[in-house]
Amino acid sequence: MLKLFVLSVQSALPLCLAVAILVAARAYSPRERRTLARLTWSIGAAGLAGGAVVAWLRINTTHIDVPTFNAIVGPLTFLAILLFLVALWVFGNRDLHDIAQGRRHRALSATALAALATASVFYGFTYFFNASGITPMGSSLFDTESLLRLAGYVLGTLLVVVASWGYVVSAARVPWYMRSVITTVVFAAMVLPRAILLYQQFATRRLVPRSSLVFRWVLWIQEHEATTQLSLAILIAIPGIVALWAHARAAHPNPAQERLERAEQLSRRRFLGLSVVGALVFVGALTEGKRRADYVPELSAIEPSEVQGDSVLVSRELVSDGHLHRFAYRAQDGTDVRFIVIQKNQSAFGTGLDACEICGDAGYYEDDGKVICRRCGVMMNIQTIGFEGGCNPIPISYGQTDDALTFSVDELESHVKVFRS
Repeated sequence: MLKLFVLSVQSALPLCLAVAILVAARAYSPRERRTLARLTWSIGAAGLAGGAVVAWLRINTTHIDVPTFNAIVGPLTFLAILLFLVALWVFGNRDLHDIAQGRRHRALSATALAALATASVFYGFTYFFNASGITPMGSSLFDTESLLRLAGYVLGTLLVVVASWGYVVSAARVPWYMRSVITTVVFAAMVLPRAILLYQQFATRRLVPRSSLVFRWVLWIQEHEATTQLSLAILIAIPGIVALWAHARAAHPNPAQERLERAEQLSRRRFLGLSVVGALVFVGALTEGKRRADYVPELSAIEPSEVQGDSVLVSRELVSDGHLHRFAYRAQDGTDVRFIVIQKNQSAFGTGLDACEICGDAGYYEDDGKVICRRCGVMMNIQTIGFEGGCNPIPISYGQTDDALTFSVDELESHVKVFRS
């Protein structure tokens, strides 16, 4: 759940922040508000639907090649955002909601909507593609593990949506030049790394000249991806902080105006708190949360076993404590074939390779009485260990004596390819 929560924050943050900025920057007269809102919803929904369809095709078919998608949609998105930023600085220094709308207002709105259309597809694809991790391979959406992952993904998404909406409302309360600076910095943090990676992709295909400087930038971006994400999380809070002091406070002789001023100040404080809390949660999710989500436990030590003739013997007393035990058989070619044993009841044991058909030889570990795949984090039902299916260990047979479990050397030799790197 934590891993999907962090992934959803990372995926939804660029998408929602781009949408929030573009929505907040539209210019319209009060009487055109409803019309522009419908147009914005339609364009945004169509862009998200396009991103979802492309992600579905990429997951379920071979029709979509991600580098090709990035090469086509990426430049269009970057160009649309650049045109929007130019319009913002040229036309955005006027009242965005002036009753008398002019060409400059409409130009700003048009570039914002164009950028919204392309950004929804470009960043929406990443969001929907990463959502495929909700259901582990071999499982269904209604399995317990899938439902927990879904809850984490939805929770992270809702957090980003709420904080981005706080950005929209707070941004409307700051001076135009502050809003323009914040918008430019945010889009620079979002677009420049992706543009550099796209240039490197074109260089790899020999469509543009290779550059050692660009290559070094690519390495820096890959090493500091978390820093970029953190900068976006912190920038969300800035409009709320600025909005608190954006308007001068003055005494009003009219009590009604005084009450309105106080209500407005209270509203600013609420959005400030919303933005700051959202930023703090993002920072936590992208630092400590990501560290915990990416943590890969070490496998427990190999325990002693004995080879006698054509069998490998494991002490029955050793494995009769209900915990996971790991053993290894050294095959003829020198490969260590790892296998696990866990007691299921008084007379039965779950046995299998320390590997599965889906995740390979990543292995399993025990945490709070649960057996968990080290690669995908799926928890095993201990009673199903020894049976095929899902992320269960590849089953191996065993025999029993009064004081040992016995495993066939020939069967273990047949699984050498699973552990051969």
